[in-house]
Amino acid sequence: MPTMAIMTGIQASGKSTFCQNNLPGYVRINLDTLHTRNKESMAMDEAFQAKKDMVIDNTNPTAEERKKYIVKAKENGYRVVGYFMQSRLQECTARNELREGKAKIPAKAIAATSNKLELPSYEEGFDALYFVRMTKTGMAVEAWQVSTGTNHAAHNADFCLDGILG
Repeated sequence: MPTMAIMTGIQASGKSTFCQNNLPGYVRINLDTLHTRNKESMAMDEAFQAKKDMVIDNTNPTAEERKKYIVKAKENGYRVVGYFMQSRLQECTARNELREGKAKIPAKAIAATSNKLELPSYEEGFDALYFVRMTKTGMAVEAWQVSTGTNHAAHNADFCLDGILG
């Protein structure tokens, strides 16, 4: 069964780097490179027709924004996997400052995305969810856990939304 991976995280949280390093065989669907929703839709349709694995490499901060991808993936018989990037506002803003040209975006835009960032959930239709954080040696990927005792998703929310939750 082909897979659609959906990235979630604010700008400069490492989404594209994660895709390049961890999902190299996936067709990368990214608005920064495609520029329009029409081109995005055409690229997705092409991947669906070829039954290729694909990754939606955009910020996808809200359940509503992720919904359109999940619905299309399910309609086309795809497994849907979500990757939620640790998104510490200060760290992402600092990484953005190292960017040049069009890759560098206004800090206000990062803050605006951070303010609307919502944790993904299985209720949205994901078949698997992962929490990704940067480490000194690369990226650590942890299975999303909502279990008895410790609510891992809630713990992750405190950890990765600290720019929002204070």
